[in-house]
Amino acid sequence: MYTVISKQNLSLTVRRLDIKAEGLVTKLKPGHFVTIMLDAASRPVPFNVFEIDWRRKCLSIVFEETDDLTVRLGELRINDKVHAVSGPFGVSVPLEKKGTIICIGEGLGIASLLNLARGFKQVGNKVIGIAGFETRKTSLFESQLRLNCNKFYVMHKDGMHERKGDVLGPLVKVLADEPVARIYAEASSEMLASIRLIAAEKGIPVFVNIMGFIHASGVFYENSSIILGGRRYFPAIEGVIIDAQALDLKEAGRAVASQREYFECRKKELASLYQRSVFARLKKLFWA
Repeated sequence: MYTVISKQNLSLTVRRLDIKAEGLVTKLKPGHFVTIMLDAASRPVPFNVFEIDWRRKCLSIVFEETDDLTVRLGELRINDKVHAVSGPFGVSVPLEKKGTIICIGEGLGIASLLNLARGFKQVGNKVIGIAGFETRKTSLFESQLRLNCNKFYVMHKDGMHERKGDVLGPLVKVLADEPVARIYAEASSEMLASIRLIAAEKGIPVFVNIMGFIHASGVFYENSSIILGGRRYFPAIEGVIIDAQALDLKEAGRAVASQREYFECRKKELASLYQRSVFARLKKLFWA
């Protein structure tokens, strides 16, 4: 059994859990991911590792409640147990001195970039962070990413804090000002397509995290596969951070959107059932 030793409710639907995993934390490196089973009957759910605390021997995950299992996971409290935490899976990102690295993301996606930014900076790279948010209230992990970058840009679409706009403006500026070795991106499929196009003009490789696509593709097990670029791809073996050229961004966008639409409909249905049941109980109480 693994124990939840800390929990944060970062917003109405976003949670952070710190889970004690003594035998696992020493093996984890940036780019790896883990799977979590709530109980013996539940399916394993894959998660990026947000942070590793070697002193407390725990790992941290950050997730949004987007289906029944993540809702159940978000309901866990401190000292609650989870059945299993397995891993590490995938391929770690080689932390080599490459020069200038851009970590660019939108919204909650920047959580998966934090470990990479920290690792690349520690080995002597110049790390430039670019983060985009809808509003100031949704700017989770902005300060953490800022601390692990040599230069940092933050954009807000509502224009109420710092710069107004999306992440493409700072990206074009940085690419015009200095040579960039690699770009690591985590954003919507539409934004990823734009980032890939801009980087291709400069011949710069772009790497993306496909965890959202894996969640949207259905049930995940160690031997699970998905179709990427016309070929069968095994994330547990080949990793979740891949060259953006191998990903069909339109297909990924449709899959993620379909999953979110289903869960939103399901939440509305459950809320309606709950309201009807409350009304029925009140009616029975007052009219009995």
